[in-house]
Amino acid sequence: MQPRALQLCPNDHPPFLDLCRNHAMALAQAGLVVDTVFFGAPRGERWSDATYFGIERGTRRMTARLREFVTGRGYRLVVAHRYRAHQVATRARRVLAGAAIVTVAHEFGMFARWRRRWRRRLVANTDYYAGVSQAVADEMHRFGVASAHTLVLPNPADVARFDAALLARGQARERLGIPSDAYVIGAVGRLHPKKRPQLALEGFAGLSEEFHLAFVGEGALRGALESSAARLGVASRVHFSGRVADASRYAGAFDAVVVASVPEEAFGMALLEAMLARVPVVCAPVPGPRSVLGPDGLYFTGDTAASLTNALRRCIALSAEDRARLCEMQRKRAVELFSVEAVASRYRALLSTDALRPPA
Repeated sequence: MQPRALQLCPNDHPPFLDLCRNHAMALAQAGLVVDTVFFGAPRGERWSDATYFGIERGTRRMTARLREFVTGRGYRLVVAHRYRAHQVATRARRVLAGAAIVTVAHEFGMFARWRRRWRRRLVANTDYYAGVSQAVADEMHRFGVASAHTLVLPNPADVARFDAALLARGQARERLGIPSDAYVIGAVGRLHPKKRPQLALEGFAGLSEEFHLAFVGEGALRGALESSAARLGVASRVHFSGRVADASRYAGAFDAVVVASVPEEAFGMALLEAMLARVPVVCAPVPGPRSVLGPDGLYFTGDTAASLTNALRRCIALSAEDRARLCEMQRKRAVELFSVEAVASRYRALLSTDALRPPA
């Protein structure tokens, strides 16, 4: 009989619906029968392969419902995304007897609060903790999680689905409302201080007039960014596309993508999608995004607009041959390390350990 895996997540809000789908694929490729549970109600269209409890708040209620759901199913592995899922899984541990729990931290700071550290030491019943990047795993080490019980489970990408959905460059530009024939730099993600869109704007402003910048995403900083673009004299070359559904489909619209995130950025899905779309990335050398882009990426040093401008100029100056080589290298890295198949291999390695080896 195939071993079973249970995947838990508080809700299916973006990007967790796609992430959970891809983790489910990886678990299935690793030889597991997978059940996925979202505690809340579906935000949009219901994923037919998942179970929704429809409970938005109340850890006790979620735990009681989970105990009912799992009774008699005999799970070998539980993958708990985010701290709320960790809480519920560990509180339901009695009916999950025999299952190893892997708690996945998608952000820094899972154990920054002392109460969480205290509870982890008190309960001490989660077998593994996973960071979406090595930097997140390293932070958990610093908060007292033993390295032997810490691993890295990056956000997986369904490469075949990504490639099939990717829009042609011209079509993507038309839908985003950006010039069809200009050199356009993309900044994809929420307009939030964590993404440092102001730094991206100021770095772009140092380029000459033939270049354009497109923000794809919405957020509280939009008004301030529009005012800054006007103050810097680049408003006519800065485009705000707003929140775009299925934004990954538009990754090929750009000549380059800029990632100016703060050090607290844990991973970088927009960065990974640019790599898959063969678009060069200019990136801040912060640990999470650097773990995705790798040692050979185009980085800007320091937090100044001038350093970002210089990195953008290096990207623009790439010869066609060097650009193609860089893009193919980025694409290869994305497939080898962050595809569903790559994450499935990590799950298989975990299942091969004594703690998780299925019974004969």
